[in-house]
This record gives sequence, C-alpha cells and structure tokens, in this order.
Amino acid sequence: MSDYKTDDEKVEELKAWWKENGTSVIAGIALAIGGLFGWQYWKDYQATTATEASALYAKVEKASETSLEQAQTDIQTLQSSYASTPYAAIASMKAAQQYAEKGEYEPAATALRWVVDNSKEADFKHLANIRLARVLLSMKKVDEAQTLINQTYPEAYQALIEELKGDIYVAQNKLAEARAAYDKAMLSAAGSSGELIKLKRDNLGEGT
Repeated sequence: MSDYKTDDEKVEELKAWWKENGTSVIAGIALAIGGLFGWQYWKDYQATTATEASALYAKVEKASETSLEQAQTDIQTLQSSYASTPYAAIASMKAAQQYAEKGEYEPAATALRWVVDNSKEADFKHLANIRLARVLLSMKKVDEAQTLINQTYPEAYQALIEELKGDIYVAQNKLAEARAAYDKAMLSAAGSSGELIKLKRDNLGEGT
C-alpha cells in the first residue's frame, strides 16, 4: 500500500478536523478582522463624540451667561449621552457654581454629586467632592461636609482641604482646631486664596 493517503481519505480527514475546529477558526478570523475595524470604529466614535460634546458645551457656556435654566437641557444631554467626556463634568460643575452663587444649594449639590458618581476623571471627582462639602456646609449639614472632607485627597488639594476643615471647625465652634487648619492651609496656598485664608485666620485671633 502507498504511504500516502488517497484524496478521499484526506478530504474525510479535513472534514472531521473542520467539524471539530471550524468554529474556533472562524471565530479567530472574525476577532482579528473585528479587532482591526473595531479599533478604527472606536477611534472614529471617540473623535465624533468629543466633537459633539464640545459643541454642546459651547452652547451651555453661551446660554449660562444669560440664563442657567436655558442651559439645563443641554447639560442634561451631556450627562445622559456624553457622560464619558470631560465636558459633562465641566458643565455640571459650572452649573453647580452658578447655583451656589445664587444660594440655590440643593441643585448645586445635585450637580456636584453627578460628577462624583459619573466622571471618569479622578481630579474632577476630587474637586467636585470638595465643592460639595462646601455646599453642604452652606446648607448647615456640617457632619456630611466633614465626612466628605475627611476622605483621602492628593497633596495638590491640601490647601483647599485644610481651609475647608477650618471653616467646618468654625461652624462647630472649635476655634483652636480651626486656627491649626488655617495655618496648615496657608503653607501651601497662593495668591488671593492665601490672602483669604489669612484673613479668616486673623479673625480668629490667637486664642488663649
């Protein structure tokens, strides 16, 4: 007999092999092709999303100059459809700032909580938490503000943290602790921020 398989034997062997492994082969090819086109699609999608979010944020900025209420629809669209972009977080924090400046603390807190819960950027989360603590303090929710401010934050935020701790201690009438917190804040604060902290510290005197 020949040492070589006949064509029919080879065909039957190939059929058996394909029956056992064909699905895996097809899947592998599909993944390879899908990976190539998927990556390009993802890059295009990311670029399109960023462009759309940027344009929407520009509308928010323009509308918020005259009426924050007019900007709310676009902010909500950013939050629902473009939550992964930084524009959604920036727009939410801008809205929170404007609400807080008007003394409307509940919607300000809601906007900041959205950033904390949804932003992909750690820095936005940290800053939103700090601003939320300040808003809660303005709402006389001192314990909630203190809980937020006692979390761990990067060194870059320490001046803001210590200043806010000082404000919380003042609200609790813990003046010695407030002086110590303001002193720490002044070590790393700069510019007008440092001057404001110094003014708060000076208003407390030296104690007894």
